[in-house]
Amino acid sequence: MRRSTVLREARDYDAVVIHREAALIGPAIYERLLAWSGKPIIVDFDDSIWSPAQQMRHGIFSRLHFFGKTRTICGLATAVSAGNEFLADYARRVNDRVFVVPTSIDLERYPIQPEPLADRPFVVCWTGSTSTLAHFEFAREPLERLARLIPLVVKVICNEPPTHPIAGAEMRFVPWSEEREAEEIGHSHVGIMPLPDDEVTRGKCGLKALQCMATGRPVVISPVGVNNEIIEHGRNGYLAADADGYVESLLSLANSTELRRQMGAAARKTVEKSYSANAVAARFAKVVRSVTEH
Repeated sequence: MRRSTVLREARDYDAVVIHREAALIGPAIYERLLAWSGKPIIVDFDDSIWSPAQQMRHGIFSRLHFFGKTRTICGLATAVSAGNEFLADYARRVNDRVFVVPTSIDLERYPIQPEPLADRPFVVCWTGSTSTLAHFEFAREPLERLARLIPLVVKVICNEPPTHPIAGAEMRFVPWSEEREAEEIGHSHVGIMPLPDDEVTRGKCGLKALQCMATGRPVVISPVGVNNEIIEHGRNGYLAADADGYVESLLSLANSTELRRQMGAAARKTVEKSYSANAVAARFAKVVRSVTEH
C-alpha cells in the first residue's frame, strides 16, 4: 500500500525505473497503472525473477508472489535493462527494446590489494548470501581433495557459516559486512564461484566473481551463464566444469605466485574495462536516453 505513492510522485519525473518489480507480492498492479499514465518505464532486473525456484527461497511471502508478472512487466515497459544475455532473451519475447547492462563494481570501494604474504596456507575465498550457501556445497568435494594435497584455508564471507566444515581445511568464517567485504576478499589468494547449471544460476550476473577480480585476485568459477563471458579461461581466471577442474585450477594457482599475479592483473583489467561503475553507467545512460529523448 505504501508503494501506491509512486503513482502520484511519478508525475514529477521524465521516466520511471522499476528495479525487478514495484511490489514484492501481488500482480503487476502498479506497473499497469504507470503504463496507462503514459509515463516511460524502464524495467531493470538482474536475476531469473520469473522462476519459482528463485523466489521460493525467500520464505512464506514467496507464496504471494505472482511469478508470471515478470513477463507482464517486461511487456508493459518502454525499455528493459537486463543484466545478461540470458535475461535479455527472456525479455525479448515480449519487448523489442531490450538492453544488456551488466553488473558493475565501484572500483573506489574495491581497490587492488596485495595477497597474503605467505603462500601457505593457501587461502580460498567464497562470498555470498544465506540463500546461496547451497552453491558453496558444490565446491566441497574439490576443496576437501585440495586440502589433502596442500595446507588450505577456506574463508567464507556470509551472514551465517556453512553447516559443515571442509574436512582437512582450516575454516575461517567472516560475518558479511559491506564495509569489510572488499578487504576480506582481497586478503585471500583466490576466489571461487561454484554453481549448478539451471534456470536460476544462468540468470546470475557474476557479481561475486567480479568482486574478487576487482581486488586483483584470480578466480576459479563454474562455466554457467555470464561467467563464460567474464572469464577467458587461462588468462583472467579459470572456468571449472567439475571437481577435477576445480582441483587442477586451484592447485596450479597455489603452486605459482607469478601465475596468480598475472591472472589477477588481467582480472582487474577486465573489470576496469567492462564492469566498472563508470563503464556500465554509460550503458545505462543509453537506456535512459532511449525513452526520454524525442
